[in-house]
Amino acid sequence: MAKSKNDPGSWLISIPTQGIQVSGSTDTILRFLNEELAYYSRLGFNGTNLTLASQSYGSVNLSNRAQGELTSIIEEVRQGKTDALQQYIDQADQRLVLVGASRMGKQVEQMKELSPAAACMLACIHCWNWTETSHPTGRELILLFRSIAFANPAIFAFNDLLATERVMKESKLAWQATKEECNALDAFVKEKTELFGVLEDRYRNQLTIQEPAVSWEKITAQKAKLWRLWLGIFALMVIAPIIVAIAQWESVSGAVSKLTANSNGTFSIAGLAVVSIPALFYAWLLKNVSRVFIQNLNLADDADHRRSLALTYMGLLENAKRETTDAERAIVLNALFRPIPPQTNDEGPPAGVIDLIKKN
Repeated sequence: MAKSKNDPGSWLISIPTQGIQVSGSTDTILRFLNEELAYYSRLGFNGTNLTLASQSYGSVNLSNRAQGELTSIIEEVRQGKTDALQQYIDQADQRLVLVGASRMGKQVEQMKELSPAAACMLACIHCWNWTETSHPTGRELILLFRSIAFANPAIFAFNDLLATERVMKESKLAWQATKEECNALDAFVKEKTELFGVLEDRYRNQLTIQEPAVSWEKITAQKAKLWRLWLGIFALMVIAPIIVAIAQWESVSGAVSKLTANSNGTFSIAGLAVVSIPALFYAWLLKNVSRVFIQNLNLADDADHRRSLALTYMGLLENAKRETTDAERAIVLNALFRPIPPQTNDEGPPAGVIDLIKKN
C-alpha cells in the first residue's frame, strides 16, 4: 500500500522480503526515495565491465537506469500519485529491484570497497529490472546466476560474502596489529632486561664498594675533627704553662728555689723530686695527648686513602673502553681492604723517681 485510504497525507512503503518498512508524511517518503537516489549515485555502476574467468561479457549500466526510475517516482509522489511508487514496491518485494536501505543494499555498497566487480555482479542479481548490459550474453550470465541464487535458499549464503571479506580484512589488520604489539613487547622486554642487567652490575660491582667509600668519607671527617680537637688540647697544654710561668716568673722561680735549696745553701734532692715528678707526669700527659692526636690523624689519612682507592676501583669498572683485569682488581682490593695502621701500646704513669730516670 503506497498511500493510506484513511489518511491521504500518510504514506506506507512495505517491502517485507528486503526488511523495509517506511511510513509517514509525504516528506518522509520523499526523504527515503532521495536517499535511494543518492545510493545508486554512489554506486556508479555505469559502464562497468562484466567479467568471469578472465572473459568479458560486456559492460553494465545500472546506476543511470536506477536514477532515472527513482527520479520519475519522486516526481509522481510530489504530485500525489501512487502508481509508480506502488510498482516500485511490488518489484522490490519480488527482489527485482534492490533497495539501498536493505541489508543486501548495504552489503553491495560495502563490498564495492573490497571488490567493485563482485559488488556489481551482486547488485545486478538483486536489481534485475534496472540492469542493462551492452551485450546479450552478459544479461544471460546475470540471469543464470540469479536463477541459481534464488533457486535454493542455501545459495543465499552468497549474501555473506561481504561479511567474509570484511572478517578477512579485519583479521589481517588484527594480525598485523598483534605482530606489531609482539615486536613492541619483545623490544620492551629486551630493553628492561638490559636495564636490570645494568642495575645488577651496578649493585654487585659498584654499590658493594660505594657504600664503604661513603662510610670511609664519614670516618675521614670524624677523625679530622678529632685530631684537630686533640691538637688544640696539646697546644693549649704546652702554651698554658709557659704563659703562666712567664706571667708569674718571680713567684715560680722563687718557689722552685725554695724547694731545691737546703737551709745550708746546698742542692736538695727531695726538692728536686717534688718539682720533677709533677713535671714529668705532665710531660707524660702531653705524650699521650700527642699520641691520640697522631692516631686520629693517621686514621683520617687512612680512611681518605681507602676512599680514593674505592673511587678509583669504581672508575675502572665504569670505563667501558678498557677492561679491568683480575690482577689489577686484586691489587686495588688488597690495598683497599688492608689492615688499619698499627697503634702503639699505651703506657702507664711512672711509678717513682728511679722509674722516671730509667724511662727518661
